[in-house]
Amino acid sequence: MRNLVLWLRTPRGRAIGLVAAVVLSVLTVVTGLLATPQTAGTEDPGVVGVELAGTAATGGWMVAAYGADEITGSLGWDLLFILCWSALLALLALWSGQGYRTVSTRRLAFPLALSALGAGLMDLVEDLCLWLAVERGNDGAWPLAAAAAWGKFLVVGLVGLYVVGGLLSLLLRPDVRRVLRQADEEAGMPPSRTMREGRTGLAFSGGGVRAASITLGALQALERDGAMGWEAADDVTSVSGGSYMAGAWSLARSEPAPETPSSVPKPWAAGGIQPGPEERHLRANLGYLLSNSPRGSGDDSLAPSGEDSSTARAQRLPAVVATVVTGMLVNALVFLGMLWVLAQLLGWFYRWYFGLSCATWRAGGTLTFDADHACMAEPDRLTTPIVIWLGVGLGVVLAWVLAAKASEVIGRADPPAWLLALKYLGYGGLALAAALALVLGALPWMIGALWQPISTNQVLTDLVAVAGAVGSAGAVLRLLRKPLAKVAPWLGGVLFALVLLFLLCRWALGAMAADPDARTLVPLALALVALLIVHFGGAPEFWSLGAFYRGKLRSAFATYRLTGPTGVRARAYVNNDRPLEGERIEPSLSQIPARDPATGSGTPLTICASATIVGRQVRTHYGIPALSVTFSPSHVRLFAPLEENGLWQQYSCTTADMDRLRPSLRPRLTTMMAVGVSGAAVSPAMGRFRIGPISMLLAFFNVRLGAWIPNPRYAAELAAAGRPLPRPGLGYLLKEFFGFLDPSDLYLYVTDGGHWENTALVELLRTAYHREIVCVDADSGPGNLARSISKAIDLAQLECAATVAINLDVLRADRDPSPGRDYSPRSVNLGLVRRVDGNGERVSVLWYSKPALTQDMPPQLLAYREVDPTFPRVSTVNQFFHVAQFAAYRDLGRFNAQKVLAARATLAAEVARHETYVGFRAAVEDGPEGPLADLAELVSTFTGQETRQEPAEPWVVPELVALIEHLCLDRVPVERAAYGEELYATVRETLLPQPGRHVAPRSGAAPTSGAS
Repeated sequence: MRNLVLWLRTPRGRAIGLVAAVVLSVLTVVTGLLATPQTAGTEDPGVVGVELAGTAATGGWMVAAYGADEITGSLGWDLLFILCWSALLALLALWSGQGYRTVSTRRLAFPLALSALGAGLMDLVEDLCLWLAVERGNDGAWPLAAAAAWGKFLVVGLVGLYVVGGLLSLLLRPDVRRVLRQADEEAGMPPSRTMREGRTGLAFSGGGVRAASITLGALQALERDGAMGWEAADDVTSVSGGSYMAGAWSLARSEPAPETPSSVPKPWAAGGIQPGPEERHLRANLGYLLSNSPRGSGDDSLAPSGEDSSTARAQRLPAVVATVVTGMLVNALVFLGMLWVLAQLLGWFYRWYFGLSCATWRAGGTLTFDADHACMAEPDRLTTPIVIWLGVGLGVVLAWVLAAKASEVIGRADPPAWLLALKYLGYGGLALAAALALVLGALPWMIGALWQPISTNQVLTDLVAVAGAVGSAGAVLRLLRKPLAKVAPWLGGVLFALVLLFLLCRWALGAMAADPDARTLVPLALALVALLIVHFGGAPEFWSLGAFYRGKLRSAFATYRLTGPTGVRARAYVNNDRPLEGERIEPSLSQIPARDPATGSGTPLTICASATIVGRQVRTHYGIPALSVTFSPSHVRLFAPLEENGLWQQYSCTTADMDRLRPSLRPRLTTMMAVGVSGAAVSPAMGRFRIGPISMLLAFFNVRLGAWIPNPRYAAELAAAGRPLPRPGLGYLLKEFFGFLDPSDLYLYVTDGGHWENTALVELLRTAYHREIVCVDADSGPGNLARSISKAIDLAQLECAATVAINLDVLRADRDPSPGRDYSPRSVNLGLVRRVDGNGERVSVLWYSKPALTQDMPPQLLAYREVDPTFPRVSTVNQFFHVAQFAAYRDLGRFNAQKVLAARATLAAEVARHETYVGFRAAVEDGPEGPLADLAELVSTFTGQETRQEPAEPWVVPELVALIEHLCLDRVPVERAAYGEELYATVRETLLPQPGRHVAPRSGAAPTSGAS
């Protein structure tokens, strides 16, 4: 197969294939005309009508119309016609299939070519049965001929659709098709492993506005330490809500700031009693999803003279509700348009098919229920093909199983290849039976069931009855909501599929009952033209909620500073590429400088997202149907794990390449574009959250927050041509609807990073080996669980070969606490990350925090819990924070970060006292050697600078001992002492600067003023 496909791609193969296709086409037309019987009467059922007659009664009038000799004579020519059309269809499947965009669809070319030849065999069987029925008068041959004909037509229809799709794919530029086809021959990218080194890494989890607020507070507090803040971090990874704030910091810190007074803090930094201009802007726009323009712009003294441009523009733009509803209507109309076209064709087909056995249906005129409904009740004609193909499928599958068992009994090491033929024939027979059950069973039954209430105007009554039944079922489901929580998405999707099926049958009934003589093709043609215009002239993302969502995020979080008479103010970037005077557009991601390890300039941010996939082309861990996708200022990367833990294939391209590939009507790749994709929590494809058929409902109603981006697998080579890619058309909207998401496609569907891993810790571990890591989790799970970090720990082992050792029990609240007292022992803990790569074993110090209620919290946070019982774990669905809620979660982030700094300072002071692990452990076992009041003096001995004294966190000292002892258990007893000293030395070197080396904040670090 592979050699034949590769040969067809050669110039000689294409030339010979083209000549063969032309010759076969001519022969097919000629033999088809010769094989067509000529009628002597007034009625002409057509060749297809004879083939699908199904019963002797239906076939009788057809034989009378044509004459037995005419039919048997045409069967002789039909043998040549079968040879020509089956060979032509097989050749077209092989040739046109190479134009598809995905590996999986291109690999269908050879099986479908064999299916075309199989359809030819079914046509031969059908001719034999027809000869027996017409020439020999065998009435039992009519059902067999119909069953063979139905199988033939279904296979031909499937292969024909594949050929048409392949021919349409040829509209894709040849250079793009050439690059895509290389994936068929690609042996795989060389495996990658983390090799780069860094000192500090920060990871911020997802969780909507809750996570953004916590991230803000954590970043503000961490900047008080020169070695732990944004300016000092080598890498920062973020997911979803954490990306809201991390992206805002990246933009604000990368934008050249105007001259500001020294009293004004750096962008987003804590500003003492009063927050900085960026935080004030966010407070004013916490309702950003419902705002037409950023608040504060209307009275902006920095705006141009006259009417403020932002306000004037906002008044001319449609309101939020109008925008959302319009997008939903446009999206629904596109789907309903496609469904209506299909329903018209289906109704016309049923009018013709049932007319073969019912003269009144052939006579024309409008059908009525009382007079014509009986023609649809033909159990023998409708069910016999289903039963025949079901029997064929089950029989061949049984033969396959028995033959395989016999092969095992006789001791054959490898099963014979012909067993595959039995397998595919058996499954093919069952698939044909299922398709016929839909076409000849379910759809005609539903159309017939709808006919009477529609003809007697009882539709409203029936709908009320259905609504009552749904309401009753809903009441039962509410009682069983906990047991049925896992199947609820499937139930919702199935109900929606039934609604679409109802519309299909309702419209098909109208087309079937209408008078054929009054039938007009104008509405059908207009619908098809409209769909083609949308496909070739627009892009489904143009009206998706994803574009709306990303624009709202930009208006609240993406700001730059301006200085005017009233002082320094933050202003939002505009949501278009044509700003008015005094406005700015957000810079592209490729224009943001990446972090330079030597100078510390640039942004350290990597935004984490995920790409949901379907199929088994790539291996995923834990069965998560998603791959990790990351956006940094320099590159967009896609990671595919390999069989060996800690190795992966990396497909990457530069962000500049993404800019060059951007077609018209497509958004630029900016920081907030990446943030919006990383936060696309609700989409038809949601990775580890398997939502089943409810994905169809989300796609239909335009709840599509994800985005199609050029596949990094091909982007670098495609960008070299310097031409933009074609826009993703309606085909990609259907891929969202049906869930066909292939990692080898030209475009990749990217959604929320939490659909793969929600803490951003795994991608931080993949990015580089960091000596010290801070992971700020904003998990909203129950207080007695630690789900997010637990999933990250398991996935880190599989993806990065990183073992995370941390005690999670101290972070959990009681399972059944008394009301108002669901306290956790701590909200912060120490961990160690160990992994082995080409440079040997590496150990990192991990500081992890999670939202938890602790008794040592500031009084204002404990008081806020009395006001808001959901604090500190409000649902991510709540994206409409008020100022008090925002401030509480921001202060929670500050509190946890301050706990991290205090624990780090405490541990640094203690390890400074003991150069060996033996001495450190002995001091812990014997009790503290002395007070920690000399912390500032001790650390200043090594840093050469004054250090702000933090409250002591004595728990961290025995915690380190417990971690080291735990990791030492992996070694044989004689090696444990030496290994413990190695681990301790690594931790000590991480926490304490080397003597004589001055460790100071990087240039541009934020001032160490206290947080408000």
